[in-house]
Amino acid sequence: MLHRFHSQRSGTDDRAQLLAAADAVQAELGLDAAAHWPFRAAFESAAEHYLDWLHARDAQGWRFAGGELERRCAPPDLDGLVLDGRLDRIDLSGNAGQGGAMLIDYKTGNADKLARRVRTPLEDTQLAFYAALLTDEPQEPPPRAIYLAIDERKPPREIEHPDVALSAALLIEGLAADLSALREGAGAPALGEGESCEHCYARGLCRRDHWSGS
Repeated sequence: MLHRFHSQRSGTDDRAQLLAAADAVQAELGLDAAAHWPFRAAFESAAEHYLDWLHARDAQGWRFAGGELERRCAPPDLDGLVLDGRLDRIDLSGNAGQGGAMLIDYKTGNADKLARRVRTPLEDTQLAFYAALLTDEPQEPPPRAIYLAIDERKPPREIEHPDVALSAALLIEGLAADLSALREGAGAPALGEGESCEHCYARGLCRRDHWSGS
């Protein structure tokens, strides 16, 4: 819905266009109006907060550059392994003091949990991975990256990953070391954690499901 809104935004009546985008997506998904009403009521509040944040961001010089962007890259250190993913959004700024580009990943979960995660940058691999997808598109200065935590009760909260370009480089370095070890016959370490495993496309590859209860 946010992608539709930003892609079609004219700047004349943001509130009307945001609500129209919500209507269009609701219709496309076939969501029953009555059943969806409680969620739509909460969205009305979230929309006001989001637009307040957006207008402040406009004033800072940021502009929407694209969303739902498919990206692939093949870092030389990975010897043929291709990384691919989809970026929620990229904004650009004409203000040199802000950096040239910013990756934005929308979140509706616990903002404090996200903030705790980025306090240990190397534990937050999601934004680092997204930044790594842009290694074939070198930029100066390097991109910044944030989670945008959206809540119907309060304004969106920006949670920035510090020095995401460095984290992306270290992520690729770590992947290269692991891949080299695997190709030499080492077993994949079972490092998965419960909540992350529930959403992992490679579940089972690290043998996490075969750990004993001990």
